[in-house]
Amino acid sequence: MNLNDWGRVLVSILVVCGFLTIVGLVLTTKLQGTATSEVLLVLLGALSAAFGQVISYWVGSSSGSAQKDTAIQNLAAKP
Repeated sequence: MNLNDWGRVLVSILVVCGFLTIVGLVLTTKLQGTATSEVLLVLLGALSAAFGQVISYWVGSSSGSAQKDTAIQNLAAKP
């Protein structure tokens, strides 16, 4: 695994952990109309979108495209 792959993995882990943390906070914090609850809900919305993109990358067509690119590079490197 090269450095570029580790960056993708690290960003994915951060997004997933952030998403789960904010969901946990929203579920356990009493929402009483304070600014903190509104900020948590905005963060939840933003992280939900990012979480969806992370899942789409690792499971969807981006993952297949990356595998295809690697296969083409391996074929091109052969004499």
